Amino acid sequence: MITLSEESRRMQDMMKAYSMPGMSMPGFGDEGETLILNANHPLVQYVTEHQEGENTGMICEQLYDLAKLQHAPLDSEAMTKFVARTNEIMMLLAK
Repeated sequence: MITLSEESRRMQDMMKAYSMPGMSMPGFGDEGETLILNANHPLVQYVTEHQEGENTGMICEQLYDLAKLQHAPLDSEAMTKFVARTNEIMMLLAK
């Protein structure tokens, strides 16, 4: 999960309230975020045990994007990467 500092959350709310409709601010508010991982989860254990593994980077990106989705939709570029990575993971499982 990702937690967001109160200051960052309030700043995001203020920017949403005062921005023009349809105005996009990609990456705004990413500061103040803290990624919290469950050390007992098998994927997190895999990552810590296989830091140089072939698929470790992909798993880390997927876990981060899943945590971000908990708060809000991903921007179009991040969503495209997320879908492509998900397809790649599913192809690995199908082998």
